Amino acid sequence: MIRPLALGTGIAVATVALAHTALAGYVARRLIAPRAAKVYAPVTFSGGTVTVPATLESREPGTYGLWLDDGRHVVVGEPLRVGKDRVVRELASRPDGLVDGEAVATWTSQSIGSPEDVGPTRHVSVPLRRGGVAEAWEIGDPDTADGRWTIHVHGLRSSRNGALRSAPAAVDAGWMALVVSYAGDEECAPADALPSTLGTREWRDVDDAIAYALARGAREIVLVAWSMGGTIAMLALEHSAHREAIAGLVLVAPALDWPRVVDNAVANAHLPRTVAAASMRVLASRIGARALGLVESVDARALTWVGEGRPGPGVPTIILHSRVDPVVPFSGSVAFVERHPDAELVAFDATGHCNEANQEPERFHDAIARWLRAR
Repeated sequence: MIRPLALGTGIAVATVALAHTALAGYVARRLIAPRAAKVYAPVTFSGGTVTVPATLESREPGTYGLWLDDGRHVVVGEPLRVGKDRVVRELASRPDGLVDGEAVATWTSQSIGSPEDVGPTRHVSVPLRRGGVAEAWEIGDPDTADGRWTIHVHGLRSSRNGALRSAPAAVDAGWMALVVSYAGDEECAPADALPSTLGTREWRDVDDAIAYALARGAREIVLVAWSMGGTIAMLALEHSAHREAIAGLVLVAPALDWPRVVDNAVANAHLPRTVAAASMRVLASRIGARALGLVESVDARALTWVGEGRPGPGVPTIILHSRVDPVVPFSGSVAFVERHPDAELVAFDATGHCNEANQEPERFHDAIARWLRAR
């Protein structure tokens, strides 16, 4: 009787262990997965309104966008009526030729459709040390900028259009804005870092963007980094050959403590807390990295700047972050500023992740422009 019981217990333990490992692998894969394909759905334009499918994102207050299936961008304003299945919102822009009636579009937080909507733009290609190029937008007047450049770095599962939201503040403050792509982007060739390595390889492409800006006459550079872009900015500060040119950081909802981000993701999925640590072990192992399709293993546990083991940025820093961010916990930014009191934290109450610019656009713009003008 004892032997069958022991055997049964061993099988049960092994089954639980396998299930736990599978969950850890799932979480790790979700962390580094590239952007999902855009989901297009019918929308209806009528005068100054547009009716869109009701989702968590389309119910949010603020200004967002729609990408039509023909590539045109529409700016969408505040919700007027929120129903179970449909949301009626203000129409903030109307592209030429757009008529009332049904169309097909996908929802986006990208409230600016084109860099030309920000200022004079050059479409450029940044040469990469690993070969190939990264497409970028160079916005502003280099003569009046007088060597002052900002480099705008988007986050995980985003694109240049997402980071474009911080460019108006930089240009209005008299700085150039270089809005870049990097390894893993569809706009970066070759895109050999799919899936993401949480910034541990991507920072090199941003460093190449710094070199490009310096070759174009930049004398001081501020990195304006969104979400995982914050990780990239911190790694660039630590490793860049052009470190002395980096004069400051503007961080939007930055991922400055990946263990905290992973713990939060696991908690939001109602999974056991132990899955968070296990998923980071999967990412850090060679076998796990190979199974996930990673170019190299990723030690997410080491990607933190809120503890005692890592130096601070050493340059003026401002963080803009919502207290209720569901993806990158606000507590990470608080912990960063507590450890680095020279950093400034501007708190927002925007719902969703990286929606500060969408829901409080004037305050977002003014905080960045004020900070840049003071440099």
